Amino acid sequence: MKKDNWLVPEYFSSFSCKCGECRNACCKGWKIAIREEDYYRLIGMECSKALHEKIESAFGDPEVATRQRYKLIEPDWRGQCRMLGEDGLCMLQKECGEAAIPEICRVYPRSYRETNGYLSAVCSTSCEKTVELLMDTEQIRFKYITMKNGIHPEITETLPIGSEETAKGCTDILLNRSKSLTERIFSVGSLLKCGGLKQVTLNRLLNIIKELLETSDSLAEYAAETINRYGEGNGDAEKLYQSDFELFTEHYPKWSIYFENFMVNNVFYAAFPYCDERIRPEDAAYGLYLEYEILKLICTAYTVKDASDARFTDAVAAIYHLVEHTSFYYNAYMLLK
Repeated sequence: MKKDNWLVPEYFSSFSCKCGECRNACCKGWKIAIREEDYYRLIGMECSKALHEKIESAFGDPEVATRQRYKLIEPDWRGQCRMLGEDGLCMLQKECGEAAIPEICRVYPRSYRETNGYLSAVCSTSCEKTVELLMDTEQIRFKYITMKNGIHPEITETLPIGSEETAKGCTDILLNRSKSLTERIFSVGSLLKCGGLKQVTLNRLLNIIKELLETSDSLAEYAAETINRYGEGNGDAEKLYQSDFELFTEHYPKWSIYFENFMVNNVFYAAFPYCDERIRPEDAAYGLYLEYEILKLICTAYTVKDASDARFTDAVAAIYHLVEHTSFYYNAYMLLK
């Protein structure tokens, strides 16, 4: 296989931005990670005084800085990017042109990666259009395509020998529908030799969500409804959750296919199980399990009174803001281990 060919999910070529039709703009409600070179270019860029003041006040530090995740564009008190103008347009792009904006803003939700010399691309599940495409996909398949000129990897990494086989093994397990999705997740844990993986109680899961809210403003609305419904003072919360989940499966009979697609897409996006250099590959299984439980719980709670596709899609995208754009796998390991 030529190394200038990109491995992508089949839906990738169908992606197009919803632009003004998007309910939740990609620059709203979360901290946007930018590369080191983008940060220093923006700080030293010639622009108007008003825009320069916006740029200077925009940045915060991630938990662990890397060249790809060097600074975070912090949202303002409204939860919006500090460079988003009153007219809904990016002040940076409006004044200085598209070439001035950080690379992530130009390519999101697409992610381009080079791993051990091989190229791959995928769309982030934190984008509602990606969620919609995945809901329209019967099962994720992959193919090789040739990109147009000018596309280059955002992330270049070298992983251990055999990592491709391990990652493919995890994906193959998740795609094997002879078992339930829960069984498949624990089978991934077995493949990775994760010995401590076990199911958690509803109350423990709610407490974990509260902890994770410190790292993701995007999840706040959805988490609040979940905690209000199943938190203390609501009688037999476990029984209520089971009853609600039965309704959820009636409203969304293809829910397990949706969840499978979301999780397989994220496995590919995150280079699972090599998601965070602070944890071992086997420890990433905790994150996969927690991702699944959070999907079930929040999607059930958020759609119980209004089972619209819009609410379901919005909840999923918010969950993947947390999973894909914070130290989710490390945090999951620390909280569950």
